[in-house]
Amino acid sequence: MYSNYNPDEVMNIQEEIVKWAEKYVPEFNKLSEKYNTSYYTQSPLNCIDGEVDLMLIGINPKGNLGEGSSKKTTEEYLAGNPYWSERFTKEGKIDWKYNQGARFFLGFDDFCHDESIDNDKETVWTNLSPFESKNGNNDLRKELMEIGIKSTLELIGIIRPKRIILLGINAFAQLEKSQEGQKIEYSKVFSNIKAQVGRINNIPTACLTHPSGQWEVSNKFNSMFVFLHELAERTNKKSDVKPLKEVVKIMHDEMKLWQNRVVL
Repeated sequence: MYSNYNPDEVMNIQEEIVKWAEKYVPEFNKLSEKYNTSYYTQSPLNCIDGEVDLMLIGINPKGNLGEGSSKKTTEEYLAGNPYWSERFTKEGKIDWKYNQGARFFLGFDDFCHDESIDNDKETVWTNLSPFESKNGNNDLRKELMEIGIKSTLELIGIIRPKRIILLGINAFAQLEKSQEGQKIEYSKVFSNIKAQVGRINNIPTACLTHPSGQWEVSNKFNSMFVFLHELAERTNKKSDVKPLKEVVKIMHDEMKLWQNRVVL
């Protein structure tokens, strides 16, 4: 199922994720009590057993800041959002607006796709911070965002997904401020469009507007942007990653070509 499958490597990934959680869950518990604010991750992390294709990173869970603390064990935190399985209806149709929007950005319809986007072993859904608030960056305590970003960057380093989608237009800038030795670079592609492409520890990354916010141009433009970025990143060698400037130029030149050659 996985290329270059190595049982020892899989065990190491699982062990590293557990060690990561053992490091941060006690800190999360203390901050949760201090600010009376609940926390959780999204998709379960206790099932990761090999290569991860994609990591989607939102801002933070939507909830009520200051209206209830959490005290979790490592196992409970790694199990993810306790309502994660309820994101689909009994008919197998996505029922959560945020996930529906993000999946649409990636070219998926509203039905469950266990072979890809909805396979929790291959796609990780998480946030910059695991702590709840009503309005994301606007009302989340600074300390809760800072510890979240620090932990998320470490998790990226452990899992090393093939690509990353950031859902929140300021995410690259937030990560850059807290990078702590991690290599982060990013760039706009089109002068009047906020969406960006970049690298987190050399992992190809795209940053889009949050699905619950105002979409740039249209919802279909975001899908096109993601797909064009993926095409621009492709190389003939598995381990190669193109220079970011080259990726930006490919995307820019392709759009210019469409403008010149497509007649309405």
